[in-house]
Amino acid sequence: MNKSDSQKGLSKPNYRIGIVSFTDPRVDVKLVDEREEYIEQCHLSLVSALEKKGFEISNPQIDSQGTRSGKIFGINSLSQINDLKLLLIKEKISALLLCCFAWNEPNVPLELAKVLDVPIGLVTINNPLWPGITALTSTGATFWESSFNYYIKHHARFLLPISGSVEAMVPWLKASCAVNHLKNGKLLLWGGTPALNMEHLNDDIPYLKRFIIGDIETQDQYMLVKQGTEILQKSSSRISEFKDWLTKNGCAITFDNKMVSEEIFHKQIALYLAAKDIISNYHLKGERIIGVSIKCQPELSVEYGITPCLLPAFLPFPEDHSGEKPIIPTVCEGDIKGLLTSAILFSLNSTVPPLFGDLKAITDNYFIIANCGAASAYYAGLSNTPKKTLPKSTIQPQCQGVAGGAFGFHSPASQKEVTFARLCRIDGNYILQFGIGKIVSIQEKKEIAWGTTWPHTAIQLKVAPELFIKAVGTNHLSLTMGNYQNELSKVGKLLKVPVVRLDSEDSIRNFLDIY
Repeated sequence: MNKSDSQKGLSKPNYRIGIVSFTDPRVDVKLVDEREEYIEQCHLSLVSALEKKGFEISNPQIDSQGTRSGKIFGINSLSQINDLKLLLIKEKISALLLCCFAWNEPNVPLELAKVLDVPIGLVTINNPLWPGITALTSTGATFWESSFNYYIKHHARFLLPISGSVEAMVPWLKASCAVNHLKNGKLLLWGGTPALNMEHLNDDIPYLKRFIIGDIETQDQYMLVKQGTEILQKSSSRISEFKDWLTKNGCAITFDNKMVSEEIFHKQIALYLAAKDIISNYHLKGERIIGVSIKCQPELSVEYGITPCLLPAFLPFPEDHSGEKPIIPTVCEGDIKGLLTSAILFSLNSTVPPLFGDLKAITDNYFIIANCGAASAYYAGLSNTPKKTLPKSTIQPQCQGVAGGAFGFHSPASQKEVTFARLCRIDGNYILQFGIGKIVSIQEKKEIAWGTTWPHTAIQLKVAPELFIKAVGTNHLSLTMGNYQNELSKVGKLLKVPVVRLDSEDSIRNFLDIY
């Protein structure tokens, strides 16, 4: 693995799932050989099916040659648990599937679940020839009786068809991986929080580190300015290469020699390169930066005199002048909950950068997300290919701050579904809001007076605008391509937070009745 691949791996979610199958410890039962062959067959079929879905599997019952050792395939004694738990801990699994394909005594899987602080799923196959249902319900009842930790008490149960289809468990597994992605990652805040006295962007960081995220580090914007200045003085070729890459791929840059001059634009590029270098240095040390925030106003936009709009445009994009690079979810204004939401969406859909921006306008048919200066370049053309997306983007003078160019576009309409979401808080209690829609065309572009050079993405609205505005918990929303409603519902349960559907009038009314 080269350095670039290693760094990309640190920013991506961990899709590794542990799978362990159990069996009967009694020596006086019949059909032992047939039972063990059946358990092994079910186990290997499950492994294969999940690998085809893109999950990596930690499979401690199969040796490096792909075979089992001994006559008994399933785990059936407490003495076997120590070796298993050490291996699974070492492999840093995101979830653990405990398979009850035939009878097993419940205390053995319980002992393994007690030492691994990850979501737990009990699995069996609906086959009346073997007592898998008996084993699963007995084990589940024992887990409830124990309730040793949250994941044991709130374990999932999966009754798979004889065909071996795993579709029913995929949303839960992805949700488990999303939660693990956050709990083992670090957020980096340049400039802290909040901007413009927006208290709802702030949060209880010590609590978040116990609740949802591995670490949150605040770094002064001076670190970007200092490193950017060094790049301007010593590595001007990097700036030229990035600028040439933009123009070569069709991004139109407007120089008015007031808000955007060659010198100003070079400073903006230098800030982006400085941010990229700082993240890279964290990754080289093995620290998992899974999202960043840049607090622009007023320290950078006014005091330093340059808006850092290229950060939210290109940090969450998989390529620049240097080639492939990690996708880093990026938000503005020190919005911690917005960054957590973007990180969750990226963990569910790690091939597409999450969109982040302000809820800027609303009509009877759609609402508009438009960030104040930039959003991921992906959404200019709904593509990770620069030649497809950059020709549909512009860099034009900002409407605020002392100087700087905004990276702007209008996202094209698409028949593909999208998921928009927001983690918010009411009186200290967290709520996960989300909805499903499609990107649609903006009908009246002439009505966009403020921030015409910003990126704009219009999302289909399925509820009355008045209801939507009453319920939405922020002026910032995050978005990804695809329908992840099932996964987000399960993320809410794993995080112990209620969910609210912003695309359902019934869900909104229930929410408003409570709050």
